[in-house]
Amino acid sequence: MNANGALRAQVDEEGRLTLPPEVIASYGLKPGASVCIDLIENGLSLRQPVTHLAKVYVEPTNQCNLACRTCVRNTWDEPMGRMTDATFARIVEGLCAFSPPPTVFFGGFGEPLSHPHIAEMVDKAKGVGAWVELITNGTLLSEELSHQLVAAGLDVLWVSLDGARPESYADVRLGAALPQVLVNLAGFRAARQPAYRPTPEIGIAFVAMKRNIADLPDVLRLGSRLGATRYQVTNVLPYTADMRAETLYAAALTDPTYQLESLLHDFRVS
Repeated sequence: MNANGALRAQVDEEGRLTLPPEVIASYGLKPGASVCIDLIENGLSLRQPVTHLAKVYVEPTNQCNLACRTCVRNTWDEPMGRMTDATFARIVEGLCAFSPPPTVFFGGFGEPLSHPHIAEMVDKAKGVGAWVELITNGTLLSEELSHQLVAAGLDVLWVSLDGARPESYADVRLGAALPQVLVNLAGFRAARQPAYRPTPEIGIAFVAMKRNIADLPDVLRLGSRLGATRYQVTNVLPYTADMRAETLYAAALTDPTYQLESLLHDFRVS
């Protein structure tokens, strides 16, 4: 590793590139493994083998305290429940079989923060060396829980914000109030230790629909003020008939109104 933190590889007399041991370990490479290398501008990009388990999604619970328009619960009658400690212990045991361990993402159809042991689950996933992320609606992100998640070593907290104004947000996230979510998120941000790039990182997740797409530039501005460093914009999955009318799939391909370049223009220049 040089003074700039870059890793150095060696080319032997036969022209073979030898990677540093830490790179081999981080990519989970085994003797005889086949990997793909992409040519990029002024460099090379190494891909992980397709046989390497990259991410494990863990749904601690399918219970939720909201009734969002976009939720699959609007069309199912599955029983509600929480993951038991024994089940999660088996997941952690399985993670130990991988080197390096895959990313662990806590999320699903339920609200992870409604599980009473969520902070302990994050701590145990970090204990095996995994990168850990969690997505939440933010309504249950209390000051106490914020400190617990920070202490557990959470790497990224994703917060679902489907509107930048209280009215547009509440129109999608039924049962939630945007001002309180923003207060909770500000408290979480304050609970982090000061650093050039504090952790956990904050990410904003936005589900794009006809009813809220005009809010996207303001959601990005809001995320910037909240210290977000990651953003994810996804199309709505129409579980109900009224949500089918909210999809942007076809329009996004042909109508310049919905082009990301157009939507982000105001955000960039402001």
